Amino acid sequence: MFLLLLILAFLLIIGIPIGLSYLIYRFIKKRNYDKRLRLIALTPILIMTYLIYSALYPSEDFYRTDFTEVTGIELPEDVEFKYKSATYPDHFGDYTSISIINVGRDFYDNLPKALTEKGLKENGQKIHTTEFDKALEHTDNLEIESEFSMEEGGGVYYYVGFLTDNETIIVKRLSW
Repeated sequence: MFLLLLILAFLLIIGIPIGLSYLIYRFIKKRNYDKRLRLIALTPILIMTYLIYSALYPSEDFYRTDFTEVTGIELPEDVEFKYKSATYPDHFGDYTSISIINVGRDFYDNLPKALTEKGLKENGQKIHTTEFDKALEHTDNLEIESEFSMEEGGGVYYYVGFLTDNETIIVKRLSW
């Protein structure tokens, strides 16, 4: 049954843009408009391709929003994302996102105070996921020197790990 629903969803997601493109193409061709206008027929397919791509590979803004949700403060513009990964939301909207961010020494030094004000506790507790383990492979052999975490009601877990270079953090948001 699940496979049938998956096939049906795939056909709808792919079939609707292709059907619209075909209808637009036929409309333009039937009216004998300029042949270059037939390229407009690709618009539904291009839009759907962009939506699927942005869902699978979220933009930097997505990770900035997650950072703000986890820490309660805005991420400065001049940071460098070293690694980004997110799972696709399930049918309840739950997902995991993780990023490794070089925030600079000043922001790094002031962040623990902001985290404790938000309610995160320095306890070294982490929930391992495959995404977290993959992220650890991108830390350039740096160790985690301190960890802050918090579990909110409704199944949301926040984590911030501070790496030993005193400039880089790991931010994780997990919901279930």
